[in-house]
Amino acid sequence: MEHQSNIANIEGSEANIEPISKDKGESPLLAAPLDTPPALSLSETHKRVGFWLRLIAFSIDASILTMFALVLLLIGMLVTSVGDEVGDLLTDTADESPLFPLWISGVLTASAAYFTILHSEYGQTIGKSLLRLEVRTQTGALPSYSQALFRWLAYGLSFAFCGLGFLWIAVNSEKRGWHDLFAHTVVVTPKH
Repeated sequence: MEHQSNIANIEGSEANIEPISKDKGESPLLAAPLDTPPALSLSETHKRVGFWLRLIAFSIDASILTMFALVLLLIGMLVTSVGDEVGDLLTDTADESPLFPLWISGVLTASAAYFTILHSEYGQTIGKSLLRLEVRTQTGALPSYSQALFRWLAYGLSFAFCGLGFLWIAVNSEKRGWHDLFAHTVVVTPKH
């Protein structure tokens, strides 16, 4: 009896539960609570990073890539010297460094992979990570692989004009270099 009276009380009471509208195609399980705050924009959660911090981060990355380049160079020299002794690997004695084009290709490929993969997967290289800097699109997302590769290729253009593309960061009101402008990216750090 007691059980039936509890059911009667529940059925008799009017609860203020409104069903989720099916007109909008919303699932009751996926509906966001009404008190969920709106998502914040990138400018509200992060601040743009200027020239000097970015230069320090780039210097750290350049040091890492230079160590890798030196390892490749030493391996190339070792292979060349072993080849000379074993089977006269060098056919043209006028060319003292036949592996130099291969070495340059390896260094450029490693550099492209380093910046492209780390920027698109994590939004930061090792240098940027140490300084808590992030590369993002203007909407706040991680750059795509094509954006990150295009950004790396634009480094060459920034260097080609005596580094003016990098110095642009210091004079641009948005703190964006040429490579950022071409790839539609920004470098930011979280606000505290």
